[in-house]
Amino acid sequence: MSTPAHRAAVRDKVAEILRAGMPQVDGRVFRARTWPLQEKDYPALLVYGWEEELKRTGGNAARTFFEARFILAVEARVQDRSRDAEEVEAELEELTGAVRDLVLTSPELLLAPGRMVERFDGVKTTLGIDTKSSEVAVGRGLIAFEIVWPETFEVPAPATDCGCDDTSLALRPVPAPPAP
Repeated sequence: MSTPAHRAAVRDKVAEILRAGMPQVDGRVFRARTWPLQEKDYPALLVYGWEEELKRTGGNAARTFFEARFILAVEARVQDRSRDAEEVEAELEELTGAVRDLVLTSPELLLAPGRMVERFDGVKTTLGIDTKSSEVAVGRGLIAFEIVWPETFEVPAPATDCGCDDTSLALRPVPAPPAP
Protein backbone atom coordinates (compact mmCIF):
# COMPACT_ATOMS: atom_id res chain seq x y z
CA MET A 1 0.00 0.00 0.00
CA SER A 2 1.23 3.47 -0.77
CA THR A 3 1.68 5.54 2.37
CA PRO A 4 0.68 8.97 0.95
CA ALA A 5 -2.31 7.50 -0.87
CA HIS A 6 -3.39 5.58 2.22
CA ARG A 7 -3.09 8.65 4.46
CA ALA A 8 -5.24 10.62 2.00
CA ALA A 9 -7.79 7.78 1.85
CA VAL A 10 -8.03 7.71 5.67
CA ARG A 11 -8.51 11.50 5.79
CA ASP A 12 -11.17 11.34 3.07
CA LYS A 13 -13.01 8.52 4.85
CA VAL A 14 -12.97 10.37 8.19
CA ALA A 15 -14.31 13.52 6.48
CA GLU A 16 -17.05 11.42 4.86
CA ILE A 17 -17.94 9.80 8.21
CA LEU A 18 -18.13 13.20 9.90
CA ARG A 19 -20.29 14.72 7.15
CA ALA A 20 -22.75 11.85 7.45
CA GLY A 21 -22.76 11.54 11.23
CA MET A 22 -22.45 15.09 12.56
CA PRO A 23 -25.72 16.97 12.02
CA GLN A 24 -24.37 19.71 14.33
CA VAL A 25 -22.09 20.96 11.54
CA ASP A 26 -24.62 20.56 8.71
CA GLY A 27 -22.07 19.21 6.21
CA ARG A 28 -19.43 21.86 6.95
CA VAL A 29 -16.50 19.43 7.03
CA PHE A 30 -13.47 20.63 5.12
CA ARG A 31 -10.37 18.69 4.10
CA ALA A 32 -7.79 21.34 4.87
CA ARG A 33 -5.85 22.74 7.81
CA THR A 34 -7.03 26.27 7.10
CA TRP A 35 -10.28 27.35 5.61
CA PRO A 36 -11.66 30.89 5.32
CA LEU A 37 -14.74 30.53 7.51
CA GLN A 38 -17.39 33.21 7.58
CA GLU A 39 -19.85 33.74 10.43
CA LYS A 40 -22.45 31.57 8.67
CA ASP A 41 -19.93 28.68 8.44
CA TYR A 42 -19.77 27.96 12.18
CA PRO A 43 -19.63 25.36 13.62
CA ALA A 44 -17.28 23.60 11.22
CA LEU A 45 -14.74 20.78 11.19
CA LEU A 46 -11.35 20.78 9.47
CA VAL A 47 -9.78 17.36 8.78
CA TYR A 48 -6.06 17.14 8.00
CA GLY A 49 -2.95 15.07 8.44
CA TRP A 50 -0.52 16.13 11.10
CA GLU A 51 2.40 13.77 11.27
CA GLU A 52 3.50 10.29 10.26
CA GLU A 53 6.22 8.00 11.55
CA LEU A 54 7.30 4.59 10.27
CA LYS A 55 8.98 2.14 12.64
CA ARG A 56 10.59 -1.02 11.34
CA THR A 57 9.07 -4.21 12.73
CA GLY A 58 11.01 -6.79 10.72
CA GLY A 59 11.97 -8.06 7.33
CA ASN A 60 15.15 -8.35 5.33
CA ALA A 61 17.00 -6.44 2.62
CA ALA A 62 14.37 -7.24 -0.02
CA ARG A 63 11.23 -6.83 2.07
CA THR A 64 10.81 -4.61 5.12
CA PHE A 65 7.81 -4.41 7.43
CA PHE A 66 6.88 -1.19 9.19
CA GLU A 67 4.26 0.02 11.59
CA ALA A 68 2.89 3.34 10.32
CA ARG A 69 1.78 5.78 13.02
CA PHE A 70 -0.25 8.65 11.64
CA ILE A 71 -1.61 11.64 13.56
CA LEU A 72 -4.92 12.67 12.04
CA ALA A 73 -6.25 16.00 13.25
CA VAL A 74 -9.87 17.10 13.33
CA GLU A 75 -10.25 20.73 14.32
CA ALA A 76 -13.64 21.90 15.52
CA ARG A 77 -14.34 25.61 15.20
CA VAL A 78 -17.25 27.34 16.87
CA GLN A 79 -18.18 30.98 17.27
CA ASP A 80 -20.59 32.67 19.61
CA ARG A 81 -22.34 35.87 18.70
CA SER A 82 -21.20 37.35 22.01
CA ARG A 83 -18.05 37.10 24.09
CA ASP A 84 -19.57 34.36 26.28
CA ALA A 85 -16.68 31.92 26.61
CA GLU A 86 -18.72 29.48 28.72
CA GLU A 87 -21.21 28.92 25.89
CA VAL A 88 -18.40 28.42 23.41
CA GLU A 89 -16.65 25.98 25.73
CA ALA A 90 -19.83 23.95 26.22
CA GLU A 91 -20.37 23.80 22.44
CA LEU A 92 -16.73 22.76 21.92
CA GLU A 93 -17.02 20.03 24.55
CA GLU A 94 -20.12 18.61 22.88
CA LEU A 95 -18.70 18.82 19.37
CA THR A 96 -15.25 17.37 20.13
CA GLY A 97 -16.79 14.55 22.17
CA ALA A 98 -19.14 13.65 19.31
CA VAL A 99 -16.24 13.68 16.80
CA ARG A 100 -14.11 11.48 19.05
CA ASP A 101 -16.88 8.94 19.60
CA LEU A 102 -17.91 8.81 15.95
CA VAL A 103 -14.39 8.24 14.63
CA LEU A 104 -13.37 5.71 17.31
CA THR A 105 -16.46 3.58 16.69
CA SER A 106 -16.46 3.76 12.90
CA PRO A 107 -16.84 0.30 11.35
CA GLU A 108 -15.66 1.68 7.97
CA LEU A 109 -12.24 2.35 9.45
CA LEU A 110 -11.79 -0.62 11.75
CA LEU A 111 -13.66 -3.63 10.43
CA ALA A 112 -13.00 -5.87 7.43
CA PRO A 113 -13.73 -5.86 4.55
CA GLY A 114 -12.21 -2.54 3.61
CA ARG A 115 -10.49 -2.09 6.96
CA MET A 116 -8.33 1.02 6.71
CA VAL A 117 -6.55 1.09 10.07
CA GLU A 118 -5.28 -1.54 12.45
CA ARG A 119 -6.01 0.39 15.62
CA PHE A 120 -6.15 3.73 17.40
CA ASP A 121 -3.31 4.09 19.89
CA GLY A 122 -4.36 7.40 21.38
CA VAL A 123 -6.57 10.43 21.20
CA LYS A 124 -5.70 13.88 22.52
CA THR A 125 -8.19 16.73 22.68
CA THR A 126 -7.17 20.35 23.24
CA LEU A 127 -9.65 23.22 23.61
CA GLY A 128 -8.96 26.91 23.16
CA ILE A 129 -11.16 30.00 23.24
CA ASP A 130 -10.15 33.40 21.91
CA THR A 131 -12.08 36.40 23.24
CA LYS A 132 -9.40 39.04 22.69
CA SER A 133 -8.92 39.32 18.94
CA SER A 134 -12.54 39.82 17.91
CA GLU A 135 -15.93 41.03 19.05
CA VAL A 136 -17.08 37.46 19.54
CA ALA A 137 -15.70 34.39 21.29
CA VAL A 138 -14.13 31.97 18.84
CA GLY A 139 -13.45 28.44 19.99
CA ARG A 140 -11.16 25.80 18.55
CA GLY A 141 -10.97 22.22 19.62
CA LEU A 142 -8.27 19.95 18.22
CA ILE A 143 -8.81 16.19 18.35
CA ALA A 144 -5.60 14.34 17.41
CA PHE A 145 -6.02 10.64 16.65
CA GLU A 146 -2.95 8.40 16.64
CA ILE A 147 -3.78 5.80 14.01
CA VAL A 148 -1.71 2.68 13.29
CA TRP A 149 -1.57 0.37 10.26
CA PRO A 150 1.06 -1.96 8.77
CA GLU A 151 3.21 -1.01 5.79
CA THR A 152 5.39 -3.30 3.66
CA PHE A 153 8.11 -2.07 1.34
CA GLU A 154 9.65 -4.41 -1.21
CA VAL A 155 12.79 -3.80 -3.24
CA PRO A 156 12.09 -4.83 -6.83
CA ALA A 157 14.27 -7.60 -8.19
CA PRO A 158 16.93 -6.27 -10.55
CA ALA A 159 16.41 -6.85 -14.25
CA THR A 160 17.98 -10.06 -15.44
CA ASP A 161 17.87 -9.33 -19.15
CA CYS A 162 21.33 -10.54 -20.15
CA GLY A 163 20.35 -11.53 -23.65
CA CYS A 164 20.71 -15.17 -22.72
CA ASP A 165 18.02 -17.64 -23.67
CA ASP A 166 19.38 -20.35 -21.43
CA THR A 167 20.87 -20.05 -18.02
CA SER A 168 23.23 -22.67 -16.76
CA LEU A 169 25.12 -23.31 -13.63
CA ALA A 170 28.76 -24.26 -13.85
CA LEU A 171 30.47 -25.93 -10.92
CA ARG A 172 34.19 -26.06 -10.60
CA PRO A 173 36.11 -28.20 -8.17
CA VAL A 174 37.86 -26.45 -5.33
CA PRO A 175 41.06 -28.25 -4.34
CA ALA A 176 41.52 -29.18 -0.71
CA PRO A 177 44.14 -27.19 1.17
CA PRO A 178 47.52 -28.91 1.44
CA ALA A 179 48.09 -31.05 4.50
CA PRO A 180 50.39 -29.57 7.15
